[in-house]
Amino acid sequence: MIPFVFAALLSLDDVERAALARAPVVAQARAVVVEKAALLDAARGVGVPHAFATYTNLPQGEPTGNLVQQLTTVGGSITLGDIVGVSADVAQARADVRSAQAAEVSAERMERVKVIGLYVDAVRTAEVERVRSEILRATRADRRAAALRFSSGDAPRLDVVRADVAVARASADFAQAHADAQNAHDALTVEIGVQSDAVLLPDFARLTPSLVNAPSVDDALQTAFRNRPEVAVASADVASEEAAVRAAHRAVLPGLTAQAGYAKGIDTGVPVSGPSANVSLDIPLGGAAADRARAEEARLVQARSRLDEIRQNVTVEVAAALRTYAADREASEATARARAEAAQEVQAAVVGYRNGASSSLDVLDARRTFAQAQIDDVSTRAALYEASSTLLLLLGVQE
Repeated sequence: MIPFVFAALLSLDDVERAALARAPVVAQARAVVVEKAALLDAARGVGVPHAFATYTNLPQGEPTGNLVQQLTTVGGSITLGDIVGVSADVAQARADVRSAQAAEVSAERMERVKVIGLYVDAVRTAEVERVRSEILRATRADRRAAALRFSSGDAPRLDVVRADVAVARASADFAQAHADAQNAHDALTVEIGVQSDAVLLPDFARLTPSLVNAPSVDDALQTAFRNRPEVAVASADVASEEAAVRAAHRAVLPGLTAQAGYAKGIDTGVPVSGPSANVSLDIPLGGAAADRARAEEARLVQARSRLDEIRQNVTVEVAAALRTYAADREASEATARARAEAAQEVQAAVVGYRNGASSSLDVLDARRTFAQAQIDDVSTRAALYEASSTLLLLLGVQE
């Protein structure tokens, strides 16, 4: 069980928090980030100053006999290359961290997109079940009315048969809707790790899209580029690799290691003490430094390519999400009008049937039309809410 306490109604924010805390793919991605960060810290530790201690015990020749030189030196040392340059190991470790962070962001986004769909589907199927239940009650009422009219001689036996068929069809539709609602509810609760009976979903009417007016493609892309974490990570990776290239070119200079400390002991039989310094110059004769510089330049090309790839992916995702949102919004408006017109048709058919102006077949056709209009309205409204939530997520404004 997850350590979340939900409100009376399970909101989309609740679902996303719970899913991110439980999803195995997200947990794995986060663990990789921790691993790579630890390796980066280890690589950075190579470049910090080192403490050292030395003890010297050497015999020295004297006319009067052998003397012993005893010196103890304590201090610190640092290599010039650790100051003016960035080692290849640190650069690679830093790139690995950013790559792991990008993978974590991608895993979290995929999980959130998935759970948005599960949440909307659970609420949608619950609403469809409610609609099917209302349709079943209406067809049963029509069946009772047809039986009364037949018994009083005002309607033929055919009306009762038609009503029986309508009740059977509505019963089958309700049973399927009930199963769909249970399956969707269970899929959602399993994803967030709670017991099925512990989740109370909001009424369908509460699912109103958070996005009222969609931005233009250019504005949406600028918002996504500014807010999406993976873009920021890739941009930082490019900046880091640019710095690594500059440092690698500086690393072709000779390596200078300086040690400084305090020495105390006996030299030629005389006690000595005082500051101690040791400087060594390392001049590389091979081409390793130049090779490392070329390697860093290649990594810079890779980092820039990754940034371009991410920006291309974001462009495709956002543009597609905008088109989907616009289409779902138009469809939702159309099905809402169709539902209202179908409701008027049912009312007119029922009144006409009571007054003998229409047949039971007209009533059944009107009810079937209205039932389908209701289901279509529910489906398009749910799709609009999902499209709105997904678009906000892809824009990086739904956190």
